[in-house]
Amino acid sequence: MDQRMLSEQINYENFLLKVIKWVFLGVAVTALTSIVVILSGIIHYLINFYFPVLFVSVIVEIAFVWIINKKLQNYGDQVSYAMAKRYFILYSIVNGVVFSFLLSVISVYITALAFALTCAYFGLLYTITKYTSSDFSFIAKVCVAVLPILIIGYIILMFIQAPALYYIIVLIDLAVFTGITLYDLKKISIAYHQSLENQREGLALMCALNLYLDFVNIFIDILMLISDNN
Repeated sequence: MDQRMLSEQINYENFLLKVIKWVFLGVAVTALTSIVVILSGIIHYLINFYFPVLFVSVIVEIAFVWIINKKLQNYGDQVSYAMAKRYFILYSIVNGVVFSFLLSVISVYITALAFALTCAYFGLLYTITKYTSSDFSFIAKVCVAVLPILIIGYIILMFIQAPALYYIIVLIDLAVFTGITLYDLKKISIAYHQSLENQREGLALMCALNLYLDFVNIFIDILMLISDNN
């Protein structure tokens, strides 16, 4: 390996480390927010307004994701990048409030196990993308096409008790986000090599947002599979 290739490899590894740091920060902020909401007793007040709080939180989360994407359209704009960072943290906080509803009824041990399994699963998916040449774009398109069906399935589960359907939907959801995660992981390398140096700060945050969303969804799926809280 010549000096130029070695330098490029080091730069890419530094970029990947930035992405991982942002994902870790988002997950840490979400977890800390959930812990504060539960231990402070705030959850007991929020639970009385479960559906309104959940509805407003989801709307806010969608708005934050849209704003972050909008701000990062021009990766080289430092002002937009600075604002996108703030919205990413705010999004992680709101997500923590939503998570507190789920985690308040699940034991710490089950939650810790689900987190460990999610981390291990993410490591496996990264290894797959590292040693395969496919960009997983076709798989990602199929997975995105299935998402509306899953949403309908979850809505149905809100009104009926169907354990078999519950596990089928969760397993399909896990398969869908597995495919999307494979695509997002592979896209990091592709996007990096197609970008200019002054664009990579914003690009790292965008990649981290995608992986954070993937991590959260896979964590929820694994948590739902190993817990009894249907």
